[in-house]
Amino acid sequence: MEKYPRLFVKVSILYLLFGVVFGLLMATRIVSGLNYTFVHVHFNLVGFMSMMIFGISYHILPRFNAKPLRWPGLVPVHFYGVNIGLIGMLFAYLIGGFWSSDWRTIVLHIFATVTALSIILFILNIYTVLISTSPSAGTAPAPVAVQQPVRAEEVKDTITSDMKVSNVLEKWPNLLQVFIDSGFKALSNPAARATFAKMITIKQASKVHNVELDSFVKKLNDALNGNGSSVTTLPKGAPFKTVMGKIPQQGVSPAIKRGDKCAKDILIGDLISSYPETKKIFERHYGAGCFSCPGHATESVAQTALMHNISPDLILKEINDEIDNVLGSKK
Repeated sequence: MEKYPRLFVKVSILYLLFGVVFGLLMATRIVSGLNYTFVHVHFNLVGFMSMMIFGISYHILPRFNAKPLRWPGLVPVHFYGVNIGLIGMLFAYLIGGFWSSDWRTIVLHIFATVTALSIILFILNIYTVLISTSPSAGTAPAPVAVQQPVRAEEVKDTITSDMKVSNVLEKWPNLLQVFIDSGFKALSNPAARATFAKMITIKQASKVHNVELDSFVKKLNDALNGNGSSVTTLPKGAPFKTVMGKIPQQGVSPAIKRGDKCAKDILIGDLISSYPETKKIFERHYGAGCFSCPGHATESVAQTALMHNISPDLILKEINDEIDNVLGSKK
């Protein structure tokens, strides 16, 4: 977990403690009055709940959407701004800033404005992760599916709208591209397939993505039964795998061997197997805990960089610099 998302979570726990203490003092009538109610509510609402949401959102949403924050430099501004603003606002309130019309009121308004503006920074920054952007000049083209079809003996069931998305993809992984081509682009991210795909049915997902349900289910069944252009039958014993262009899927990736340079679509697991020396680069940027996650064996260099809010070009350069050092030292 990066520095500032972790700090948001840590301070949120402290605010929760302060909120509980104020609640106990008010419940036992050691303190009373509207001043303390205001402080108690804001410690819990802005301090605990909002700070926890900020930290988790910064950590999870860029990973689930495989899209970095547009302005990562605003995260520390948001962190210090919202904390200084909250503490200053509560202090000004306690000394009478809400009821007076002197400098205390001005101080209250200043810190309240700082708090609000800091939260607006969060809204703008995290919203850029959630919106989809149209491909433009200079961006990588959309992945092109290279699919081998399902064997005839594997086609036994009919897909229905009440089936979980994950169940369909686990049983017929070659249908992943049908989902993506139909508008479920988030499924190109392994993190999305491992999370929300397990909790949502085809019917629910179609509603969320504004996809016409009946035609989509028919499209899936046509592909499954070989009635579409993307799926046909294989002879018995033929290999079965699905390759998603530049987004490698589990067990499939461009090969890299000792002596080769790395590319963005190389799986980290394959890279580490050929160049164990590059492991320290990922540990430096992602933390050692990255290698306790099964994703490192099934996700590409570019995917993991985007999930950690780091430029894929930066990671790739460091990897290839390390490979040059390793190969150079062998000469």
